[in-house]
Amino acid sequence: MQRKPITPTTKGCSVPCFLHNISVECEYQEPDCNTRYRMKFYHVHLDPMFSSLLLYDRSCALPVAMASTPPTSSLDSFQIISSLRYDPAIPHAIGERTAEPRLLATPYYLLPYHRDRLLNAAMCFNWAKAIEFLRQDLDQFTQILETFVPNKSKPWRLRIVIDSSGLCKVEANPTASMDPLNLLCPSRNVSQPNTWRVYVDSESTAPSDFTTHKTTARGDYTAARYRSGILSPQEQAEVLVVNPKGEIMEGSITTPYFRRRKPGSEKDSASKDSGPEWATPPLLSGGNAGTTRRYALAEGFCTEEVITVADLVDGEECWLSNGVRGFIPGRITLMDPKGSERVPLPR
Repeated sequence: MQRKPITPTTKGCSVPCFLHNISVECEYQEPDCNTRYRMKFYHVHLDPMFSSLLLYDRSCALPVAMASTPPTSSLDSFQIISSLRYDPAIPHAIGERTAEPRLLATPYYLLPYHRDRLLNAAMCFNWAKAIEFLRQDLDQFTQILETFVPNKSKPWRLRIVIDSSGLCKVEANPTASMDPLNLLCPSRNVSQPNTWRVYVDSESTAPSDFTTHKTTARGDYTAARYRSGILSPQEQAEVLVVNPKGEIMEGSITTPYFRRRKPGSEKDSASKDSGPEWATPPLLSGGNAGTTRRYALAEGFCTEEVITVADLVDGEECWLSNGVRGFIPGRITLMDPKGSERVPLPR
C-alpha cells in the first residue's frame, strides 16, 4: 500500500508524518489545562527525534489527572527510557579525568547513573518487575547491553527502553564521532563543538512524574520543539521548557546550565563569590533528573538555582548536556527564528 502523507495539527503545532490511510488527531492537553489524554498508538513513521509522538483516536482517549500521581497499572501504555553514548574511546581518553573514575571506566557513558535513573523511575511508577530487573548487578546489566551493540569498535546512541513487565530492549543507532573530552564537564582547554541556539518555550508545561522521569510519553517536549521551530534533530538548537510559575525546568533534550546570579544584583550580573560559576534548575522546578546533570553536580561544575524566564538575557552564554552528546555550548535567543521578539509567558 502506498503511504499517504498527512499533517495532524494541534494548536498551531504541525507534525509531519506518514500513515497508512489512517486519519488521526494529535492533542497534548485540553484548553483548561486540567486534563491530559492517554493516547492510542498507531503505526507511524516519524523523524527519529519525534518517534514517541502520541497519536490517537479521540474516541479512545482516556483522561488522566495532571497531578503527579502515577497512572494505575491498567492504564500503563508508556515505557521508561534512558539514552546514552557507547564509545570505545571513553575509557582510554577520559577514564581517569573525573572525580569518580568508575563512571567512565567503560565505553558506556555514565552507565551507573543511567541504571539508577531507570530504577528511580520504575520505583516512582510502582513497576515491581522492572524494579527487580534494574536491581541486578551492574555487570549483569552491562552484559545485557553488550548484546545490542552491533559493532563495538564504533560509537552508538543506545536508547534503553523498559516496560512495566520488566522487559528491556535497546535501540542502537549510529552517532557521529566526537572529541571524547567533550563528555567531561566543560574546560577552556578543550575544543568545543558549534554553539547551539537556545530558545524559550512560549507556553508553560505542568510538572509531573513524566517531566521528572524520562518516558516515552514525550508529547509536551515534542510540542515545545515545534513551537520553537525546531523541526529536525540535526538542528543545532534547543528549547527551554518552562513551568507555570515562569521557572526554567530543563531543555527538551538537554539539561541547561546558566551563569550564577548574584543574590540582590541585576539579572545579568554573574556571581563573583566562591563556588561554581554555573547553575542548573533544581528538580523542584519540575525538570528531569538527568544523568549528566547529576554528573555535573558531583564534579562541582554547577550548583542548583531557580532560574526564571525573566532572568534570561538575550545572547547570554549557557551550557547544555545530555547522555549522548555530552556538554554543548549554547546561546540564549529571546527572538524567534524569523527575527521578531518572542511573546513572553503570562506572569
